[in-house]
Amino acid sequence: MDTLTNSQPLTVSVSWHAQFADHIDRKYRNANTATLTLQHVRVFSLWYEAKFKQAFDPQLLTNYDLHLYREWSLKTEKVKAATWNSRLWALGILCEWIQDPSLLEGVEQQNQVRGSTKHRSLTDDEYHRLVHALEQNLKRSITTFEYLNAVRDWASVMLMLHGLRVEECSLVDVDDITINERSGSVLVRNGKGSKERSVPLNLIARKALYEWVKVRTANTDQLFGISIRSLQRNVAELGRQIGVPDLTPHWLRYTFAKRLERNGTPIASIGDLLGHESIETTRRYLRSSLEELQSAVEGVM
Repeated sequence: MDTLTNSQPLTVSVSWHAQFADHIDRKYRNANTATLTLQHVRVFSLWYEAKFKQAFDPQLLTNYDLHLYREWSLKTEKVKAATWNSRLWALGILCEWIQDPSLLEGVEQQNQVRGSTKHRSLTDDEYHRLVHALEQNLKRSITTFEYLNAVRDWASVMLMLHGLRVEECSLVDVDDITINERSGSVLVRNGKGSKERSVPLNLIARKALYEWVKVRTANTDQLFGISIRSLQRNVAELGRQIGVPDLTPHWLRYTFAKRLERNGTPIASIGDLLGHESIETTRRYLRSSLEELQSAVEGVM
């Protein structure tokens, strides 16, 4: 069995690694995306050195090497499909950098069994990794600009993790947020079908929103002042950071619904929090995905 251990200490060549890091810094303005890419490529280079007992040189990389790494990742290390897909995304950037994308020929993503990404909720582990990453990004911030972006991401994602559609999140005004010592809520004035609702906020969301209201510099009424597309892009980058590269805002809304359901919340209350017009919509919304049904069946073996 291959492992990343070896009798000799492994090193990553400073020359290529520094050049690649410089390329990534120019390619991605988001520091977290750059960090994730470098992390994945570094893990691959260490595997390469352990496997072939030679220093990793990107110019000598072969298609066969990448096939072997995929097999090792999925069958020996047994990483989740989302983790492998994130690694493959990073390796694609590496191959693009060395100007040989053909190296990835036949090296495929690992499909996850699911009926639709529209109805996909984060697992408990993914949920905790996301909240952890949001708060850790605050500590990673070096400049004021990075810190403001990290706080805004923290606050906006926490709203979407409370069931707000991405469109609703983009339209929230500062005055729609109420933060008290032990409670808080967001008033959704522009819900689907012009349905207004008030959604209570948990402690983490209250902390995030309190911090954002305190540090935001815009002079507009809108809480975040960025487009729907920007919110979607920010969520996607966070997804790559936690190893869920196809994360979307709808997953966050659906995660809220599924966590409420598992917590024993009545279906009518879930529908009210989501802004559904009928309980039948909520029932359809919570219907188990193919992935969840597959998991349940595997569990009775």
